[in-house]
This record gives sequence, structure tokens and C-alpha cells, in this order.
Amino acid sequence: MTCACLRLLAFCLTCLAPPVVWAQIPRPEATSSDEVIDEAFQAAQWGFYSSAGSAIQQMQARRAAGDGPLADLLRRRQSLAGLRQRAEAELATLGRDDKANTDALAVRLSGDIDAIRGEIATVDAALARDFPAHDRLTHPRPLSISEAQNALEPDEALLFIYSGERDTYSWAITPTTAAWLRIGLGRASLSDQVANIRATLDPNAATRGAMSLDTADDGPRIAVFNRTEAFLIYAELIAPLIPFLEGTKHIYSVMDGPLSGLPLAVLPSELIPGDDDDPETMRQTRWLFQDYALTSLPSVDSLPLIRQAVGKPKQTQLSLLGFGDPDFRGTALTTSADALMRSGAGDPDGISALAPLPFTRVELNRIARTLGASERNLYLGKAATEGAVKSADLGTADVIVFATHGLLSGDIKGLAEPALVFSPPQQASGLDDGLLTASEISSLPLDADWVILSACNTAGSDGRPDAEGLSGLARAFLFAGARSIMVSHWPVRDDAAARLTTGTFENLINAPSGLSKAKALQLAMQSMLTDESDPSLAHPSAWAPFVIVGDGR
Repeated sequence: MTCACLRLLAFCLTCLAPPVVWAQIPRPEATSSDEVIDEAFQAAQWGFYSSAGSAIQQMQARRAAGDGPLADLLRRRQSLAGLRQRAEAELATLGRDDKANTDALAVRLSGDIDAIRGEIATVDAALARDFPAHDRLTHPRPLSISEAQNALEPDEALLFIYSGERDTYSWAITPTTAAWLRIGLGRASLSDQVANIRATLDPNAATRGAMSLDTADDGPRIAVFNRTEAFLIYAELIAPLIPFLEGTKHIYSVMDGPLSGLPLAVLPSELIPGDDDDPETMRQTRWLFQDYALTSLPSVDSLPLIRQAVGKPKQTQLSLLGFGDPDFRGTALTTSADALMRSGAGDPDGISALAPLPFTRVELNRIARTLGASERNLYLGKAATEGAVKSADLGTADVIVFATHGLLSGDIKGLAEPALVFSPPQQASGLDDGLLTASEISSLPLDADWVILSACNTAGSDGRPDAEGLSGLARAFLFAGARSIMVSHWPVRDDAAARLTTGTFENLINAPSGLSKAKALQLAMQSMLTDESDPSLAHPSAWAPFVIVGDGR
């Protein structure tokens, strides 16, 4: 028997007895045991924050290189931090040959260090006062369980899963209860599981030797999805908590490490008999997204922040800006580092060699018609440039759509942060080198209700043990002022991407008022899954790549 089958048998045996949940906290009573659980919940959040440290530092360094009051304060802080570091290093290396002079120098250096610390505190206070969004990003604070509960609406829940070296912990929190469990499954093992599942979701996986399914003579070749492997993740980490989610319709999830590379939508909540390569079996399988509308969060503490964000009044017509179908003329989904990058910037010739995305033009035109927006608000072909994005009046758009290739920093050697790719300029410049990086995105003046990244890999993580919860792209758009974004977890078929994004907007426009973004995406996914006109649409690689991040309402 395979390892997955053995684990499935073990799970089935445990189902004969009620699932063991390590603790359950009813409100409003509190006990000493509750305090321990709360401490564990906050400790896991600290562990989660550490994984995002490099991305935050990179973004902060790039913003300091820009212009404006925030950049001035960040440069001032960096300068002070450098002075303090040098003074501390000099103090640590003082000799003892001339004790009198050494003591005097030590006193002076200590005084300098204290003074610099005071100046840094002043700068930090100014950052917190004048730029609260930046302060929240760089100085996150864990939430208590009661704070998380207070941020939830009656039909909502928070699911937080944190992976440690040896164990993985899951919390399910509703406005009235909180439950948690521990599973003896560490990051490395969980990473292997996620990698196996993701290999059956990438449309290009068949070219790397994965078992594949031909759907048509001229159709896509896709790897056979492993329902058993996906069901085991649900069974071990989520199923024991489902009884505590009674009345929940909308789940906000925060995934750490390997699980950040896997949307919850692809997890079966029931494992029916059937062959995984049979489209009808996939349609009849019960998936988690059918039970709950799903929204992702970059961190637990972002839950109350999305409640505090004051959005624009709901309108009958949403204003739109769209960028897509860039002027790519090659055949490659990605190219080599030397081809895409030159001297730390985008290389126009290498960018031109990327494969074109013709369906993105159809996608954007259809979204414009759905929203009643003018096609003059679309930047297509050669007009879809990085410079056009930076010069557009972004603050007036309710919806901004980017339909292009997305690059992760790990994809291309020399690319220090993730980026969206646009039509290459004749000659690269600081304003436009064809790559809109995360730090450049974080400086955009957005006031959008949501941003759609109809591109490949814009959610970020590939399931590695040290993966961040969300890519720098997702974080950057939230930081720039987007209240929610829609991002993808793997290279998306451009026809499937077009159907999911346009279907989501059509559901919003045509449904009665009050339909949430998360529900609109849920309905679009369901429509694709049950469409019998194309067997390949039943595969999760087609209907499950996108997640909504931020405010899913």
C-alpha cells in the first residue's frame, strides 16, 4: 500500500471515535486553560510573522529609495540604524591597554547610542502617527482569540493553520467559540504532500513526467489530480474542527508555510469512490469551497484591519481600469535569468520573448462590458506598459485588472522581488523597464475596492517549508490601498482565467444586492466545475487557481 493509502486507513479507523480537539473555548467564560490556549494562538502568530521578514525589509528598503515624506523618514531611520550599529560595534571591540581612555570612550559611545535610540524612537513615532499602514506592516501585533472573535461577523469564521518543525496546529474561531488541535505532521512532511498535489495542478506538469490526461486532440494535457492526498490534508487538519463551525458560511483563512501554496478550495470534504481521471468523479466529489465561501488573509492581525478600512459607497456601476494582452511575441512562459534581466533591470528583448496571452484581451473586454465601462479604460497590446500603470489615475478606479504574466522572485535568478510583466519599452528606464515590482506596486496611489491579478503565480508560495504566506505582490497591493485582491496559485490557462474573472463579476452584477466577492467567486467556480461541455473544466487546475485576499465581503 502507498503511504497515502496507509494514512487514509488510519484516518478511517480514528473516525470510529469522535475526533480529538485539544481545547474548545466557549465565550464569554474564561479559565486558566483558556489563557494557555490564547498564548499558544499568539505564539503561533509570532512564528508566522518571522517568515515575512525578508519581504518586508526588501519593500522598506525600496520605498526608502523613493520620494516623499515616507521615503524621507525611512531613509532617516536607516541612517540612524547604521550609526547605532557602528557605535555598538566600536563599543564591543574596545581594548583594555589604556583603561582611562577606554572608559572615557565607552562612556561617550554609550551616550551616543542612547541618543541615537531616542532619535529612532522619534522617527518610529512619526511613522506610526503619519503612516499607520506602513507601521502595521512592519510592526505586526498578534491578536488574542477574543480580539479575533470580535472582528468576525455572525456567519464568519477564522481558520489559522501554523506548521512547526514537528507538529502542525489548527485553530477554528467563530464569534462564539474557538477550537484548536495539534497533529504530529511537521513542515517537511507537509511540504512533500503539498508539492505532490501542486504537481497535479500545474497545467505544464505533464511535460515534466507527471501522469497526464488528454482531454482532446488539441486540448490541454493535465496531470491527474490526487484526491486522496488532498483529502488527507482536510481530514487531518480541518475535519475535526468542522463541528465548531456550525452556522458559518464564510471562512477567512491564514495559512503558514507549505499550506500557503495550496488554496483550500481544492480539498475534498468527502472522498467518494471513483477514478481521479474521470471528470464525472471530480464533479460528484464534495469540495470544501462548496460548503463555504473562502477568503485568504496575509496574517491574523489583518482581520480587524479590513473591518476598519472605509470603502467607497456601493455603486450600481463600478469604474474600471484594465491592463492586459501585453506585446509579447515569443513562445516561453518564462525565460532564463540572463534573458529577462540585465544589470538588475528588465531586459526588453528578453521580455518580448515571453508567450503572448491573447485571451486576456477577450477577458478584459468582457469585464468592461459586464461593468458597463468604456473600453477607453483598457490598456491593451503595446499600450499595456509599466509606464501606463504608473501614470494612470489609479485612485479613481473601483476595480483594477492586470491580465499578464506574473513572476516570483524565486522564478528568475537576479529578480529580488516578485513582479508583473508588461509590454517592453524600446529602452529600459527607471520609470519603465517592463517589470512592475512589488516595491513599486506598494507606492501606487490606490483606492480600489479590489484588484484582479489574472496572471500566473500571483498568490506566491510554491509549498516549500519556508514559503511565505502570501507573495510580495499580494502584500504590496494591500499595502498600496486595495481592500481586496484576487490572485492565482499556479500558472493559469488563460481561457479558464478569463471565465473565472468575468464570471465572478457577472455574478456580482446580476445577483441581488449583498452578494459578497467571496460568494461571487464561489459561484463562478461551481459553474465551471459542473460544466459538462469541456471535460477538462472538472479538473481543479481549471476552477481552483484563484483566491480572494483581504476583504471578501
